[in-house]
Amino acid sequence: MQKFLKVFIWFIVIYVVFSSFSFTNATSMGTMKNQVDDFLQRGRENTANIDMDNSLSQIVDIGRILTTIGVAVMLGVTSYMGIKYLTAGPDAKAKLKTQLIGVVVSGVVIFGAYYIWKVVIGIASTF
Repeated sequence: MQKFLKVFIWFIVIYVVFSSFSFTNATSMGTMKNQVDDFLQRGRENTANIDMDNSLSQIVDIGRILTTIGVAVMLGVTSYMGIKYLTAGPDAKAKLKTQLIGVVVSGVVIFGAYYIWKVVIGIASTF
């Protein structure tokens, strides 16, 4: 029964993979190249209408929300780990100390997100 189940699951996986390729809409290479060229041309025409200051301000607002959520999560995790550390035995305390490395790295990323963002924007604006 278990062997039949494995074969059945593999059959389903292979079927899904092959059915994801739709050969009914196959076109010639020339048609695909024309479609790609049209797509790129429309993109070039529409980039003149993009307001970068408005786009960046919206991203900054999202970043502030995510940073606030990250701070709340960090406070919760730190409090939880502190309570566990106070009530744990010696073996559990050693495991918690190793888990603390991940918490510290996460905190650096969350609190350093603004500076990471400034570096990325500074590099991207040079292009």
